[in-house]
Amino acid sequence: MRDTFVKVLLEEAKKDPSIILMTGDLGYGVLDTFEKELPGQFINSGVNEQAMMGMAAGYASTGKRVFVYSIANFPTLRCLEQIRNDVCLMDNPVVVVSVGAGYSYGSQGYTHHALEDIAVLRALANMQVIVPADPLETRELTLAIIASKEPTYLRLGKSKEPAIHTAALKISAGRINEVSGGDDGTLVFAGSVGTVAVAAAKELAAAGKRVAVASMPYVSTIDIDYLQKALAKGPIIVIEEHSYRGGVGSAVLEALNAVNLHGAIGLIAADQNNLSQIGDQSFLRHANGVSVENIVRRFIALAADQR
Repeated sequence: MRDTFVKVLLEEAKKDPSIILMTGDLGYGVLDTFEKELPGQFINSGVNEQAMMGMAAGYASTGKRVFVYSIANFPTLRCLEQIRNDVCLMDNPVVVVSVGAGYSYGSQGYTHHALEDIAVLRALANMQVIVPADPLETRELTLAIIASKEPTYLRLGKSKEPAIHTAALKISAGRINEVSGGDDGTLVFAGSVGTVAVAAAKELAAAGKRVAVASMPYVSTIDIDYLQKALAKGPIIVIEEHSYRGGVGSAVLEALNAVNLHGAIGLIAADQNNLSQIGDQSFLRHANGVSVENIVRRFIALAADQR
């Protein structure tokens, strides 16, 4: 996803000089081509994320479309005040781009895990939170973000995420993108954790449960129509690589409650009980409950309760 984002941004920046890419002294190798081909539209601010975000807001206030790129914890939690005051409250068209969502940088320890970012940023005024599932969604959503003028948080995985979608997408704001169909229930996910959802759907199919799998990249704008139809079929499990507190599952429950929709809904999210864990992304997902086994167990329990 990271490489797809940079490639698409470079393509569009060559056509649009108002696009600026800023980074806090990282991205070497990944951003080198952008810097080489468009040096006038690239800024390395150094290791000072708070100042970088203020600079980005200043550029954006003059008509620039600014993308601020860093490892997930740095452009979010470290400079939250600047995002809130300079970007969101001033409604400046800055895109905060995080790479390494969830446990992507698992070996770096908890300081580099991104498990609270969705909760924090979706609470801010004017902020659109977008979480692509794979390279195809990343491409289409990056183009949509460039065309918009909203403050936006784009949450990406690290690299080499597999394709989840096999058909062309028609991206529209708030839309849930179905990966595969099913009549017994639905697994709704956000981000690269979709690979776990797809694997869980295969396990459920082997157990006689044919469930739909769907990506929900827009977290700030919920696709109520899709969720209503999904609830009519059976249980919904919302899957995310983020804390239970305030994440994608919370956003879904809030939206459904606001329109008085109820049903069998389960959440699969990071446990966060052991913050000292270090390991790769796959290990940490499994160790903290974001696993195929946990999804299958939760779905079957919800389906049994509906009988």
